[in-house]
Order: sequence, then C-alpha cells, then structure tokens
Amino acid sequence: MPRINMISAALAAALVFAGFGAVSPAAAAETIGTGSKAAAAEHCAVEVRAVGERAAPSAPVCFPEPEGVERYLDAIGTADASGRALAAASTSLGTVYSNSNGGGSSLTFWGSSGCYGVVFGFSSMPSGWSNNVSSAGGAHGCWVTLYGATGYGGSRLNCTPWCGGIGGLNDQVKSIVFRPTGTFG
Repeated sequence: MPRINMISAALAAALVFAGFGAVSPAAAAETIGTGSKAAAAEHCAVEVRAVGERAAPSAPVCFPEPEGVERYLDAIGTADASGRALAAASTSLGTVYSNSNGGGSSLTFWGSSGCYGVVFGFSSMPSGWSNNVSSAGGAHGCWVTLYGATGYGGSRLNCTPWCGGIGGLNDQVKSIVFRPTGTFG
C-alpha cells in the first residue's frame, strides 16, 4: 500500500476515535451508491493526483456533515504526537454534489497544491459517484471538466469554476479533471 494511502487510512481511523465522525468508504458507498437522492447525505474527501501519475486511486473518507471534511483536510499535513509527518499539504481542488446547486451528498477532491500549472484527474469516478453527480465547482485556481465516459472521454462540460446544474451530463459523469483557471478540457 503506498505511503499516502496508509497515512490517509491511519488519519481516518484516528479521526473516528477522536470523535470526528468519519465513516468507512464502504458505508458511504452504500448510502451514495443506492442511486436514491433521498438517502442521508454523506460528505467525503478523496485525494486526486496529477494526470499521468501512476498510482492507485485513493478511497474516499466520509463524514455525516460537511464540517467533518473541513476538519479532515485541516488535519492533513500536521504531525502526530510521535513526530511522524502525516502527508503533504492538502488543498481542495473542487467538489461535486449529488444534487443540483450544491445540494445532497458531496465529494471534495484534494491534492498537494492548487491547479497552478498542474492538471489533476480521476479517470474513473470513485465508488458510488459514477452516475451520481448533478453539480460541481472548482477551488484554488481550478476549473472542473466533467466527462461522460471513463478515461476522460465522451461528452464533456467545463465548470468555470461553478456549474449549479450540468444539463445532459446530470447523473452521467464518469471521470473528472481539475485544470488551471483559464484552460478548457
């Protein structure tokens, strides 16, 4: 298991025991993967890597409220009591939502920096999120490109930086790219 995945897993476990309310990715997938918009909202964070970087995708870490994601991202990059560094800095690149206008469940993608000169991507949406995106927005110098096929193929929509609704790609998104502001996919 790559070091960052072990660190993310350890941090998620620590947050659960510290009372931050993290739930397992499997539990989140059960809620999100139902296809039901009426399911209890989950708010997740997942690391995304630069396009072309060869590494296994990270699993989302989920919480019952959006503040859990904020606390999780704030905690990354700090050192634990024994002095071991947890991970490089975490920067939110953008968020997708299961409902239009930022409603419902959310998945925040984070990377080691903003999109200034770097393109980040998920060639296949994390479990429970393929065909479950209805709005999206970029952050920290990122615009978002949503794709209707895995591997950044098919129909696409650029959110510059916000899309409160995604038209024909509603519940059809299968891959995503975060790119520098001013560039299109």
